[in-house]
Amino acid sequence: MTVERRRQEAVARQEAMVDDLRKAELVRDRLESLDQSARAYPDGHDIRVLIEGLHLDQALQVVEEEVRTLREALFHPRGS
Repeated sequence: MTVERRRQEAVARQEAMVDDLRKAELVRDRLESLDQSARAYPDGHDIRVLIEGLHLDQALQVVEEEVRTLREALFHPRGS
């Protein structure tokens, strides 16, 4: 495999990770927004109970970990 080909593949992997990071951040932002919307309702309100039943806190934790992992991989790629 040529050096140029390896470089092209590395750039393609990095571009894919950047795209995945952008998407994960968008999902995180939307989950946070939905959580804030739920809090606009008083405790016990049907809509708030429904949204709280989605366990957004757990989903946010998973998405935040994905964001951290992608950022780490982008800022500190293997081999550098």
